Amino acid sequence: MPTINEAEFRKILNGSDFGTLYYICGTEKMLVAHNTKKLIEKVAGKEPSDFNYHTFSNDFDVDEFAAALQVVPFVSEYNVVVLKDLDFSDFSSADGDKIIELISSVSGDTVVILTFPTKLDEKAGAKDKKLKTLSNKKGTVVELNKLTGAALQKKLVSWASKRNTVLNSDAAAHIVEYSGTDLNALKNELEKLCAYVGDGGEITVRDVEKLVTKNLESSIFDLSKAVINHDSTTAFRVLDRLIYQREEPLSILGVLSAAYVDMYRARIAVKCGSRSTDLAKWFSYKSEYRLKHAESDSRKTSTAVLRKSINAIAQTDVSLKSTRADDRVQLELLIVKLLMIANEDR
Repeated sequence: MPTINEAEFRKILNGSDFGTLYYICGTEKMLVAHNTKKLIEKVAGKEPSDFNYHTFSNDFDVDEFAAALQVVPFVSEYNVVVLKDLDFSDFSSADGDKIIELISSVSGDTVVILTFPTKLDEKAGAKDKKLKTLSNKKGTVVELNKLTGAALQKKLVSWASKRNTVLNSDAAAHIVEYSGTDLNALKNELEKLCAYVGDGGEITVRDVEKLVTKNLESSIFDLSKAVINHDSTTAFRVLDRLIYQREEPLSILGVLSAAYVDMYRARIAVKCGSRSTDLAKWFSYKSEYRLKHAESDSRKTSTAVLRKSINAIAQTDVSLKSTRADDRVQLELLIVKLLMIANEDR
């Protein structure tokens, strides 16, 4: 069976006929954990019996695992065996082979769920790949990777609806732009907004502006935009906020450097007759917001200014790593330099 996504897996969860083997993996660990829980509740119930429900993680006893697979369900339709974050490096070669053999022979009323809620499933070991291949042939592989763009906004709108709160796509887009793509962070921000507007309320863009904590990348976009627009007050206010949030100076500088490099790439791409969206292919961009900001801000400055700005950032990077001067003072001096360079366009 081909690898399926969350929407296709939801159809399985809404049905009543379940297979004997499920392999749930992906880079979005919140979705992996959530969908694993949903599957367990479906096949074992919300309060599964210890007799019919068995969980194993990491360095477990292979004989106990074999015994769990042989249990005949009692007062339940299925015998459920869950393996969390299986890592064959924890086992001897013989035990690893035995685990694969046991899983491959599962049939009848036993459902085996292989899930990876904290670890990436794909490792270099041949047995890991063999197990995933086996799951593809004998069962169902569910891959749940990071959501982006419209999919994230849709997820937020759905969560808000379940909390009896109205969230339109524009407000959802602002939440994603400010908080990034991590679902746990987005969920925390949404719960804060839902509590603020109350049951039956509507979350507006103004509410998002007022309450949502901007992540480092979003704040740096504000800082670079302020510099390009010659707005020193906003630039220093953003820097003060980042320092108050105890962001590491080198992290601030790294993201600021990336923002200027993005603008430079976007400007050169457009000058050469390409589109800024081509950057996504050339440089493997995963964030559409980075490209959007880069294209917009690059129109407000010159190529020469961007080159000088990147050089100033590089010099500050060397200074931060090689001198004992106060980090905050060095960042403030950099902002002054960037503002002076940006002023050359005038």
